[in-house]
Amino acid sequence: MGKDNKQQHAINVVGSKLAAKQDLIEMLWPTLGATLLFFAPYFLLSTAMRLACYGTGTELLDGLTQTQLLKYLAVYAAANLLLVQPLYYGVMQFYALRRAGGHPPITMVTMCLSSWRLYLKSIRMALVLLLFSVLWLIPAAVVSIAAYALYVYVLTTSFGKFLFLEIVILSAAAYISMILQYHCGYALMMEQPGLGCWKAVRTAAKKFRGHQGEVFSLLVSFFFWIVLTIVLGGFLIVVLCPYFMLALFHLFDRIRGVRIKLAEKTPENK
Repeated sequence: MGKDNKQQHAINVVGSKLAAKQDLIEMLWPTLGATLLFFAPYFLLSTAMRLACYGTGTELLDGLTQTQLLKYLAVYAAANLLLVQPLYYGVMQFYALRRAGGHPPITMVTMCLSSWRLYLKSIRMALVLLLFSVLWLIPAAVVSIAAYALYVYVLTTSFGKFLFLEIVILSAAAYISMILQYHCGYALMMEQPGLGCWKAVRTAAKKFRGHQGEVFSLLVSFFFWIVLTIVLGGFLIVVLCPYFMLALFHLFDRIRGVRIKLAEKTPENK
């Protein structure tokens, strides 16, 4: 990467974060409200799952069979797909419109629940993203397993352990960075409501070719926020999620060399 490319790389990342911060500040409470509306069902489902398996303790409940556990997991996965993912589609459309200068209502998060067409589209989008997530998980897992084998059979020292952990962390970050580019398909579908899920995801990934390092840098730049969110028990996720996704969508626009300004146009009223 040349000096000019590195400079543009840094400008894109920093500029995207500044634009996202401005979007968030200008419409703080509605954006936090929309994010909370999305996370509330997910939190309730996760809490119900934990109580069913662990009760109020930290170990699996006595008498809980493997069959029952698998049934709980299946119900939990189905509930996430059928309820949480349509809300995820809505909140991504909210962020995409916000980054375009629009002022979407909080109720946009539930847009898929009032339209069978959008509801089915949100499910298809979730399944397409799941497919790519699984495919990219394979090389990430191979690298992590190789690093573990190196630690166990070759470098059985504290340095080997440190190297193993570092490789796993970097591999996980690289994996997340690759997956994030596909999520920009939501931004494309906001701009072109008739765009299919597969085409939106593939087009987004194609636009990011040669720019994956910028997504990785953006992710790393949020390291402090991620750590702080974990330390505070996850409560800051309602700020971290919109801040990061807005920055990602702005980065996507910068990489494409476009400036999206759709005002109040939404997939619902186009």
